[in-house]
Amino acid sequence: MKNRKRIFILLCCQIMLFIFCFNITKVLADDALSKRPGESSLYRTIKKTKAYIVKHQNKDGGWPLVPGEKSDVEITALAIWALTEAGWGTGSRVIRSGVRYLRKHQREDGSWNNNTAHTAFTLIALANAKADAAIRFDGLQWLKNAQNPSGSWGRKNKGPGHVLYTSATLAGFDKLGFTWTRFSPILSGAEWLEKLEQRNYEGYWTLPSGTQSDIFITSWVLQGLSLAYNIDKEIAWLKQFQNNDGGFPRFRGRPSDPEVTAAVMMALTANNDLLNTQRIATSYLTKAQEPDGSFVSDIPIELKSPVANLQTTCFVLIAIHTKADSDR
Repeated sequence: MKNRKRIFILLCCQIMLFIFCFNITKVLADDALSKRPGESSLYRTIKKTKAYIVKHQNKDGGWPLVPGEKSDVEITALAIWALTEAGWGTGSRVIRSGVRYLRKHQREDGSWNNNTAHTAFTLIALANAKADAAIRFDGLQWLKNAQNPSGSWGRKNKGPGHVLYTSATLAGFDKLGFTWTRFSPILSGAEWLEKLEQRNYEGYWTLPSGTQSDIFITSWVLQGLSLAYNIDKEIAWLKQFQNNDGGFPRFRGRPSDPEVTAAVMMALTANNDLLNTQRIATSYLTKAQEPDGSFVSDIPIELKSPVANLQTTCFVLIAIHTKADSDR
């Protein structure tokens, strides 16, 4: 009887050991799969990002910069742009309510917030949503009339020329399908950006009060310049700042930032540069994502420290889905 009891105990131990080893193997396999670069990890990143954006839509149909805050026109436009790029249905309740929010906040002059970037992003969102051709036309007319004689755009209608707002407006025209050969404001805007007086001592771009080359600002400028100029030299300069983790910092030697990385990816795509740099940057974004699907940055000017926000999260989703001209 004792031998039988020992055999029974030994058999039970072997069964328990088998179950334990099987579970450990499964966990390790699942963990390896979740860390494996490629479509599976990217698919999960996209799915979590979309879920985060949808979750934080306000009751009025708009989206805030930071969850729980008031809705904002720019962030709402970015959310619709991002979701539709990622395949979200244009007839869904999420998109329709977002479009209603944007429609409600258009000014009588055709703009949104008398802001060139907000208006350009909203036009992209409405075009992606296949909505409101008439108000899009009014917005486009406002953007065209807001251009300065120099070719630049400022933050507001006829405001002082600003490299970021000029670049965002040109990038908007590109996304809307305009070319410099058929739409004259593009060429004059690109010519203004290309001039030496808009560059710093290194020959690249920064904000008006800065001197150090700004990788984020330069990435947006290159999206605008790519419509009319060869920017291979500038793209090569940009790529040298990729950190070991695959991301890009705002300034030389700084830690990687998701929104800066997204802007660089959009610049690379605008130049049809889809080689290893782009893939490594995408891999960085899959690792930089927060567990709730958000991305953390302090790039939005309203933020004083890096926090999870909808602007950065939307731009990451947009960058992942941005297509080169040859793929459109």
